[in-house]
Amino acid sequence: MLSVHFNKQVFIDALKANSDLVVFLSTTLALMVTLIAHCAIQGNLKAEYVVYALVASAAFYLWMVIDQKYR
Repeated sequence: MLSVHFNKQVFIDALKANSDLVVFLSTTLALMVTLIAHCAIQGNLKAEYVVYALVASAAFYLWMVIDQKYR
């Protein structure tokens, strides 16, 4: 069995840096990887799915900015 070691602390420290760009990029990357994996399995990648993922990522970013401002 292949064991993949992932150092979670490095990822957590990067997110705790509170850089808006890091949070936006990590959310976008996670959504894109999930989208590509799902569509590779089903074989139905469409451009509108990519647009939906980008809109969802922008919505998460906007939510984070508003939450930080009014918290």
